[in-house]
Amino acid sequence: MATFTGYVAEVMEDKIRVTPTREAEPFDGIVFHLEDRFSNEEPFFVGQSVRVEHDERLTRSLPPQATAHRVDVL
Repeated sequence: MATFTGYVAEVMEDKIRVTPTREAEPFDGIVFHLEDRFSNEEPFFVGQSVRVEHDERLTRSLPPQATAHRVDVL
C-alpha cells in the first residue's frame, strides 16, 4: 500500500481529487475512487487536508486515478 497526502481539490460522486498543494491546476493530483464503505462516513469538503491509502495502481490518464482504501482527515 502507498499513501498520498494533500488537499481535497474537488468532490464528485464516489470520488475525490487530491492535490499536493491548495493552489492546484485542473490536472494536478490524483483522482481517488471511493469504495462503497465511504458512503457511511462524513462527507469530504474542498480544502480538507487528507492522507489517502491506495494500492499504487494508477491509471495513465490526466490526472491519474486510483482506488482509495482508506482516507484520514488530518
